[in-house]
Amino acid sequence: MSLVIEKPRATFDISQIKRGYLLWGRHSTWNEGKAGFVTAATEDQLIVQYYPGIGNVTNHFIIPVSEAVEGQWEIRWSADMAEVQEYNIKEDGEQQEEEGVDSGDPGGIDS
Repeated sequence: MSLVIEKPRATFDISQIKRGYLLWGRHSTWNEGKAGFVTAATEDQLIVQYYPGIGNVTNHFIIPVSEAVEGQWEIRWSADMAEVQEYNIKEDGEQQEEEGVDSGDPGGIDS
């Protein structure tokens, strides 16, 4: 009986995405995606720097491979925008169905 069990595990294919690539990502809990630049790409996670729209500020979001495999992320990426790759992108019909779910927010002006 072995003490260590070797199991296959999911990893990012770092030959497909590298530091400096453009990336758009949307987590399943976000209403809209965010676009930025990959600042680090490892087999376990992607780190993306993006502009949040506040003066001279940048921010980051992290995409763990475990969440990507679970379908929590929609991802598009490109080295030069000539060819855009996609992972787990939902069709328009699927997005509309999710957007139509009552979130309890009637919309309109904040009070």
